[in-house]
Amino acid sequence: MRKNKKKIFSGLCCAIVLIIFTTSLNSKDNEQRIKEELESPQLKIPLKEALGEEKYKKEINSGKYYYVGNSKCRLCHREFFIGRKKDKHDFAFKRLVETGYETNPKCLVCHTTGFGVPTGFKSIEETPRLANVQCEGCHGPGSLHIKIARKTKKGGGFLASPNDPITQKKMCNACHTERWNRSYHKNDLDKVYKLYKNPDPRKRKDNKNKQ
Repeated sequence: MRKNKKKIFSGLCCAIVLIIFTTSLNSKDNEQRIKEELESPQLKIPLKEALGEEKYKKEINSGKYYYVGNSKCRLCHREFFIGRKKDKHDFAFKRLVETGYETNPKCLVCHTTGFGVPTGFKSIEETPRLANVQCEGCHGPGSLHIKIARKTKKGGGFLASPNDPITQKKMCNACHTERWNRSYHKNDLDKVYKLYKNPDPRKRKDNKNKQ
């Protein structure tokens, strides 16, 4: 009986040491990646990166597109709105607050919705409704989409449409660079992209692993 207790105790100790060691390594890795990011050139605005400079300027300057916040999205896309609340994108700004980078432009461009775009996120004081990476963080401003939906009850009107996977994947790659690729590696983009067509990507993933 004592031997079994010793074995269990020894196993627990090993597990604790391993967790501490792994956490320490991850922490050092994060510090190094943040240092490299801060020393590198400013990342392009994801929407500009996906559309190209010319199209981006033309569409944004047209006045048709502005950010509305995901509280508008939930009115018609409730299932997706709730599902995304469990996703890491919805905690992106919180991560900046925890690490003290919540005002750094190099971080805000990928941890908020529309930072750098005229009607996008500016600061947590001015535009709290656009904190984190919301629906418009991946699809672009939703104003025209809402206008079309109210008139026709149909979709459309996005600069990075869900029906345009090429542009959508460019949006993903604008932030999920080689330095920040823990969520997925380049070769896995298609697989992850398919998961995000579901309201709750994590739930779908878990279900697949159980089968």
